[in-house]
Amino acid sequence: MSIFYKDQRLAHMSKGDSYLWSKFLDKFPNLYTHYEYDVRVGQGVTLPDTSPEWLRKSARDLSRKRIDVVGHGVKTIAVIEVRVNAKANVLGDLIAYKFLYVTSTSPQKPVIPILVTDSVDADLLIALRELNMIFYIV
Repeated sequence: MSIFYKDQRLAHMSKGDSYLWSKFLDKFPNLYTHYEYDVRVGQGVTLPDTSPEWLRKSARDLSRKRIDVVGHGVKTIAVIEVRVNAKANVLGDLIAYKFLYVTSTSPQKPVIPILVTDSVDADLLIALRELNMIFYIV
């Protein structure tokens, strides 16, 4: 589990996404009890058995999906996608990451997808509301 310090850039987050995450933590410092960062889920690419073991392991590890943040709360677990200027394509990530987290970890609490962004595209807003998904504009 990675530890995030305010204003630090996470390994796979852009500077903009890291900035948004810092703003979110400032606004909601006690929303979750603790966080995990760059959480790998899914199976990744499987190379043929004839490939060297180091290459198979590397391909598998590097191709697994990475959830920006997993927030652990008292009653729920949040799979959090942080995205500057969110558009409709983020919806697929939210749905897929929730499913992959559940199948990869078998959590004991309900898992909810959450979007943290600075702006929401009009089409995405319609979908988020229709699907009752939680989002924060920071």
